[in-house]
Amino acid sequence: MTTLAQPLHPAQPLVLTPEDVERASNRDGKRYELLDGQLKEKIVGTEALFVASRIGERLNASQYPQHGFAACEVMIYCFDRPNHGRKPDVVFARFDRLPERRIPKGDLHVAPDLVVEVLYPGNGGIEVEEKLNEYLEARINLVWIVNPDRRTIRTYRQDGTTRLYHEKDAIENEPILPGLRMIVGEVFPGH
Repeated sequence: MTTLAQPLHPAQPLVLTPEDVERASNRDGKRYELLDGQLKEKIVGTEALFVASRIGERLNASQYPQHGFAACEVMIYCFDRPNHGRKPDVVFARFDRLPERRIPKGDLHVAPDLVVEVLYPGNGGIEVEEKLNEYLEARINLVWIVNPDRRTIRTYRQDGTTRLYHEKDAIENEPILPGLRMIVGEVFPGH
């Protein structure tokens, strides 16, 4: 009778750090998130990047340089887990929450005021729900889920309220975004 030798110590999964994410991205040009020490490739379509950039442009037009800045595809580390980072499609952070009131050169290590996730065919409902829950648990004040197919933006706030904005609606009067008036349909292709 032959028996297979069992390892004395089961293989421990390799736990990666934020520095490993940057090295991996530089090495192969892919976008990654760091989920509990494990790399997860973030695949984003061209349409989603286009929509994200349009939202970022509108946020910066109304908020930068007075109140804060918006940027696309920034890694954020604001969760209660040391090796856990997400890369929302857009982040907005007020300057009064940033060290020296400056845009960081690298990743963002404070909870932004707003994160935006643009839906695309590759991200499923469970993944979006997990991200939404993580963002709200991290005390991010406002989360936008953008649906290019339906041409809508649904907002989620820390107080538990939500609102669905349609193509002709304007997002305005948001306390953390003074002066912003954005017609939802203007961020989608074909407008």
